Amino acid sequence: MSEICGFIFSAALINNLVLTSLVGLDLQIFASQQMRTAWLVGLITLCCLTLCLPVVYLVDHLLIIPYTLQYLDLLLYVMLIIVIVYASQHLIHRLFPRLKQQVDTVTPIILCNSILLATSLLSRLQSNTLFESFLMGIGTGTGFLLLLLMLTCLRERIDNEDVPTPFKGLPILLITLGILAMGGMGFVGL
Repeated sequence: MSEICGFIFSAALINNLVLTSLVGLDLQIFASQQMRTAWLVGLITLCCLTLCLPVVYLVDHLLIIPYTLQYLDLLLYVMLIIVIVYASQHLIHRLFPRLKQQVDTVTPIILCNSILLATSLLSRLQSNTLFESFLMGIGTGTGFLLLLLMLTCLRERIDNEDVPTPFKGLPILLITLGILAMGGMGFVGL
């Protein structure tokens, strides 16, 4: 049980892809404008990552490797991500019909999210098992959600502070992300 928690903790906080590799940073900056949007984008990304990585693992081990289709892996991963995002959208429409309009506005942005593809490729390079792929999806999605919520709160505080004119907006946000990345690097080796 401690190994499972350690794996999720590592994927969420220590090896956070947004901070370590700047993957998904565009979505973090867009979605951190409002708390409601941040929650919605974070939860949908968490759901998509949790579904995407085990499916990528299965496609990789049942289709790509046995039939030596490694030259098509990127294309197949992108197609899988599109199918999973739209399936998640329809599932949310059925479960939460009140969120339909908000989910429809966020879905194209999540489709362009690079964290889904980067995590799929990284999981393949790490030679994770099916269960580890599932845990990596949960951990990466949780880390994405936590960072998005933290960035939204920080953005609200920064907007209310007296920031020098050259640093207002995006520059102070990127500086803040840089400081968070340096703080996250302190966990490496634990």
